[in-house]
Amino acid sequence: MKTAFLVLGGQRSGTSVTSHILSRFGIDFGSDKHFIQGGHNPIFFELNWVNDGNNQLINALGHQYTDFFLPVESDFEGTHFAAIERNLHTQVIQEWGDKPLIGLKDPRFSLTFPVWQRVLSAAGYSLNVVLAFRRPSSFLKSNQTLFHNWEGWDTNRHLRFWLQLNLAATYFTRNFPVYYLCYEDLMTNPDNETEKLARWFKLDLSSVAHAAAAVDRSHYHHQACTDTNVALVDNYFQRLCSRTISSADYLNYRSAALLQPS
Repeated sequence: MKTAFLVLGGQRSGTSVTSHILSRFGIDFGSDKHFIQGGHNPIFFELNWVNDGNNQLINALGHQYTDFFLPVESDFEGTHFAAIERNLHTQVIQEWGDKPLIGLKDPRFSLTFPVWQRVLSAAGYSLNVVLAFRRPSSFLKSNQTLFHNWEGWDTNRHLRFWLQLNLAATYFTRNFPVYYLCYEDLMTNPDNETEKLARWFKLDLSSVAHAAAAVDRSHYHHQACTDTNVALVDNYFQRLCSRTISSADYLNYRSAALLQPS
């Protein structure tokens, strides 16, 4: 049996360190020569062709990644998606062949998951899903330190992006046993959180210490962030922490958002 680990969640939410941990358990994230910003420390673990494929899928929906849009499965039907899907299947085979344990990481998966589910299933992989999430106030401050793609974004837009990515991820992965990994918990207690991750996926417990050592707490910024004081956002964060969030939350949020004037 072949297994693919998909790491979902907003950027600046611990997806890279989560991928680094998984890689130390022997999960193959592809050739580092194919990673975006190869040689960067910390390693991003994102493959250029995966990013490109996700951007193509989002463009086919009529959007850019940084747009506010809330897709559902039926949006990914049609011949234009089938062509992209076939190409992604070819790329998966070229990158990994028949390797039994592979990993893929890209925040865009939160919005394009249905296509990747089909692609990886067609390649013979069952799916394990990790949703890495971060306190929204910390997500806000971390993203505001970046200038690329965020020009003109106010606080509300950043928080809507947090909602968009996290709620879409919970919706699209509703039929899978998802491991919810809180970035703050991981950075505060990496050994304990890494062991819990390993037990959930039945990974080699003898590798926990080695895997947890991938966590560099010097990268843990904005540690003292409090709630956003936006009730909807803070409520959803608490529900992520308690693992009580559901696909209905996304659909309810989507319905409300579609009623708002553009």
